[in-house]
Amino acid sequence: MLDDPRALKLYIDGNCYGNPGGTGAIACVAHFPDDWNREDELVFEEGFYETTNNRMELCACIRAFEYVVEKGTELGVERVLIVTDSLYVFENHRRAATWRANKWTNSAGRPMENSDLWKRFLAVRQRVRLRTEIIWTKGKKTPTLKMVDRAAKEAGKSPQIFDRGFRPGKVADSKVKSGSSSMYVANGQTTIIRIYRSGMIRKTAHKLIFDVFDEFTNSYTNKCFAYAEADTAARLHRKHCYKVRFNGDAKHPTIEEILDELPCASLGSSASSFASPSFESHS
Repeated sequence: MLDDPRALKLYIDGNCYGNPGGTGAIACVAHFPDDWNREDELVFEEGFYETTNNRMELCACIRAFEYVVEKGTELGVERVLIVTDSLYVFENHRRAATWRANKWTNSAGRPMENSDLWKRFLAVRQRVRLRTEIIWTKGKKTPTLKMVDRAAKEAGKSPQIFDRGFRPGKVADSKVKSGSSSMYVANGQTTIIRIYRSGMIRKTAHKLIFDVFDEFTNSYTNKCFAYAEADTAARLHRKHCYKVRFNGDAKHPTIEEILDELPCASLGSSASSFASPSFESHS
């Protein structure tokens, strides 16, 4: 679809320095139909004080839709392509309406993050009167992609906007030195964990990110995340270690019971480089 010479292509990008919780930005560059012989044009660039990568990528998409709504037929095209390199946006934009119908949970019952922005996305998409599609492209290899990438990075250095939907939560350092957190594969087991980040997704749902302690190797081996109801989450504190029991749902891992609080100093502190077979990656 990118080779359509008559389409207006809106290349968008979003980023966050120090994700999550650092400064971030969005940008959009318009590439006009080939026969217009018109140079690429920066449509918008905005910097935010605290946010996340995913929120910025989604916010850039929303702003691109708003641009199409605002300009309407004035754009002089019949088709608009919004081009993103974010798999988060591309893979989920068709799911958002189903999440809304399910009270912002997915098919597994897991609470979905960034529902405030997905609500905005659905609302603005309904107002678009031009044929508008979201397509995905990999990397930043073309001059236009490089241009929008530079614009977003520069905007992030001078933030001026508060992302009021961002919930920073409580943050500490992980004991596992590399890699990102993956969704914990719950099967009803008892596990020792060390909480290093927590945040509220909804009034009754919290997301907890933690190091997993392996008693066999006497070390922290993985960074993982799972969920907990508000009353349970309120008893799980940063930099504290607990023995907990999980539910048996690998698609919606939930801490169901706190069995004991353990002194973290008594546990090993060296991070292992191997991954336990009890975990899976999560995108």
